Amino acid sequence: MFKSSLLLITASVLIGSHTIATMSKPKLLIISELENVLKGSPLFQKLKEMFDIITYYSTSEWDIPRDIFLQKLKGCSALICTSSQKIDKEVLDKSGHQLKVITTYSVGYDHMDINEIKSRGIRVGSVGDCQSDDVAEFTIGLGIAVSRRFQQARALMLRGNWSPYHKYDDILSLNSATVGIVGLGNIGLATAHLLKAFKVSRILYTSRQVKQEGTELGAKFVPLDTLCTESDFIFITCALTKETEGLVGRKQISLMKPSAILINTSRGGLIDQDALIEALREKKIGGAGLDVMIPEPLPGNHPLTQLDNCVLTPHSSTAIKQLRDTKSVISAENIIRGYRGEPMIFEL
Repeated sequence: MFKSSLLLITASVLIGSHTIATMSKPKLLIISELENVLKGSPLFQKLKEMFDIITYYSTSEWDIPRDIFLQKLKGCSALICTSSQKIDKEVLDKSGHQLKVITTYSVGYDHMDINEIKSRGIRVGSVGDCQSDDVAEFTIGLGIAVSRRFQQARALMLRGNWSPYHKYDDILSLNSATVGIVGLGNIGLATAHLLKAFKVSRILYTSRQVKQEGTELGAKFVPLDTLCTESDFIFITCALTKETEGLVGRKQISLMKPSAILINTSRGGLIDQDALIEALREKKIGGAGLDVMIPEPLPGNHPLTQLDNCVLTPHSSTAIKQLRDTKSVISAENIIRGYRGEPMIFEL
């Protein structure tokens, strides 16, 4: 009887100690596919040793409802979010004072109030410039899909009709075209480099200032209105900020050639979407390709989905296995290093 009691007491103490040890670890909330990508790796094991991990990720859901997000974040010391979670004052107030480090599973960070985050002494990171080449490749591919009328051609084939596709007299080639790039940052530069292989006639760009890298590529810095007036293809690759919101507005769209192809793989808020829909509907421009839009996800009956001269993709320019692996590693390292007080791989 004495031995049984002693065993029970010992087991209770051990279990209690284990519970205390587990609970004493800081909590990490992961809202991304990171766990699925890194599970079983030494890096993920390191995360598990440092943190109690809470994961919310589902391929069938675009975003975590805000109330659930706030509930799960409460009491967490670290957060890996995506571009779909708005990290603002309300989130930071409700998360608690123990939140020490945040990293976003994205290059863009317009969803985060960086000044508010930093004012609280919270370190914040991103995946940096790991996806420029992949997004540039997608951007040009989307431009070709629109200009060569892939969508219309497929629709004709499904109706058993081949010949009408060959009657289009407004199909554009990148070869000898004037191409405009709105924002010559990392993705814009990567796009410009790839465009050289297509033997484009000219590359125009608009940015905050003249870029030495652009000059070296033979690209010409011009005002936005000039770029819209003269370009056959317009690629929007700049970041969304308070200054760039609605950058390509009704006026800029009205300046475009009737054959112009407009491509946006950055953020939906950079374009006056209503003005674009109107221009596409009335065939005032040649077509558009959008990997980003407002809202996301886009309802199936949205006016954009009814336009045969608009190719839509579901914010998928970074949907590549190798890139997901890279983003997951950077995000995990950012959290580990940031929490330890070490330099993050990409800190904002």
